[in-house]
Amino acid sequence: MLPVQAEDLDHHPLRSIQVEGNGHVSIPPDKADLTLSVEVQAKSAEAAHAQAAAVMTSLINAVKNEIVADKDIQTRYVSLSPIYRQDTANRINGYQLSNQITVYVRDIGKVSAIIDTAVKAGGNQVRVQGINLGIDNPEVALTQAREKAYANARTKAEQYAKLAGVTLDRAIHISEGAGALPISTPYSEMSLLKGVVGASAPTPIQIGEQEVSVTVNVIFGVE
Repeated sequence: MLPVQAEDLDHHPLRSIQVEGNGHVSIPPDKADLTLSVEVQAKSAEAAHAQAAAVMTSLINAVKNEIVADKDIQTRYVSLSPIYRQDTANRINGYQLSNQITVYVRDIGKVSAIIDTAVKAGGNQVRVQGINLGIDNPEVALTQAREKAYANARTKAEQYAKLAGVTLDRAIHISEGAGALPISTPYSEMSLLKGVVGASAPTPIQIGEQEVSVTVNVIFGVE
C-alpha cells in the first residue's frame, strides 16, 4: 500500500472529527403505575371466588373515591388454584384466588393516599406489589438534554481539533441515541404496611428524580 502524502491530506474532502456527546437532565416523576392485588384462601373454589370478588370491589370503589377514572384501572390477571396438603397423599386442602390490577396515577401526589385507602378497604387480603414511577411528557427535558449533548460533542471536537492543529468546521452529520428510562421502585407487601395504616399515618412515598439522557454522535468537518 502506498504511503499517504501530506499534500493529499491537505486536499482530502472527507477530513472530519467524529465524537459522541452526552446530555443529562434530572426531573421529578409526574406519574405512577401502582400494582395492587387481592389474595384470598378458602375451603372451596366458590368461597374463594366470592370473597375475592367482594374485597376487590371494595378496593376498586375506594380507589375511585380518590378521583381515579375507570380508564385508569386495569385488571392484569385473575387466577384460581388449589392448595395441596403437605403430606404423602397430597390432597387438596383449599383454594387460592388472586386478582391483580394496575392503577394509573396521573397525580403523583395521590399515590400515598391511594395506597392507604386501598389497604383500609381491602384489609389483610390486599397486597401492594409495586410502583413504577415515570415522566408523562419528557419532551421538554429531552430538548434540554439534546442541547447539552450537542454542546458536549462540540466541546470534545474543539479539543481534538486544537490537538490536531486544524480548524473545526460545521457539523456534517448528527445521529441521536436513547432518551428517558423508566424507574421501577418495588414496594412492600401489605403485611409491612399494616402498622403504618393502622396508626393513621400516611404511607411515605419518595419520588426522587428521574434522569432523562440523550447520546448524540456528531461528525464535524475540519479545515
